Amino acid sequence: MIRLLSFLTACLLATQTYANCRGVDYREHLPTRVETWLEQQMTATPFAKGNHWIARKGNKTLHIIGTIHGGDARLSRIMRGLRPVVAQADAVYFEVTSADIGPGFEAQLLQNPQNFLLPNGTTLERYMSADGWMKFKSWAASMGLDLTVVARLPPWMISSFVVQSGCRAFGFGNQRGLDDRIERFATRKQIPIAALETVGTGLQALTRIPLRDQVRLLENDLERILTKIPEDATAVEAYFEQSTWQAFLLQHWIASQYSKFSPAETKRLHDSVNESLLDWRNRLWLPQILDIPEETAVVAVGAAHLPGRNGILNLLKQRGFTLSTAPF
Repeated sequence: MIRLLSFLTACLLATQTYANCRGVDYREHLPTRVETWLEQQMTATPFAKGNHWIARKGNKTLHIIGTIHGGDARLSRIMRGLRPVVAQADAVYFEVTSADIGPGFEAQLLQNPQNFLLPNGTTLERYMSADGWMKFKSWAASMGLDLTVVARLPPWMISSFVVQSGCRAFGFGNQRGLDDRIERFATRKQIPIAALETVGTGLQALTRIPLRDQVRLLENDLERILTKIPEDATAVEAYFEQSTWQAFLLQHWIASQYSKFSPAETKRLHDSVNESLLDWRNRLWLPQILDIPEETAVVAVGAAHLPGRNGILNLLKQRGFTLSTAPF
């Protein structure tokens, strides 16, 4: 148990410093029919483009900034343009602040250890397909991981904190992403910062994904890794074109290029993840955003939280805010 807890702590609390993304932008390799479909979907999606919006209602002004969690040299230019916006804010709100991460994870490990282990002492062998389990063992060996330890972890944790890269870095613990840069600047300027959620809520968004779906998503990850499919840089490149939603629309098509599951099942899996990581959290954040007491505030969250019917921007519009794009 001590060895397992040590591994969990290392995964959860380690500062992630992955190299910049060096993958393939799959938008450059789309069949004509998929290009047409993507354009239609973007046209039909509310607030599909834009990383910086201003929401106004009464005397309240909110700068909604879509961020990227992983580091990229291009963020230096973007941050230079955003500094005046942040400097004039009365407060800045993030998904979670860096000061909350370490204590938050430690508290979750102590209070809810069952969330970080498969149920009833089982291992992934029980839940994965025979082929998936063989590939998992091969991958673990290639990574030098102790199979007796890593096989007891839930799939969400392996996919989120172990199977990682510069093209797919999650927010917890990342340095030099736009969230991190804005927070450091606000702290230097002594601008109050706050979180829209706790670490526990962020983890709950992962644990509430059905275990069966987590397993299948992990098997998809292993297919990509072991078949040497190029890293997917679509989300990173789309972000800098202020079109992050394109990457999310294309998730299932890109995964279908290597997934052993049907296209329909691959789409269902990605919809399941997006409902939990995006839509569910957006609904939880909305009351916090509406209750922001400051007249002028910055809300800096992952760019994928902005677009769509259930996105932050559309939810604010439904509550009477007027939205306009701003320089980014």
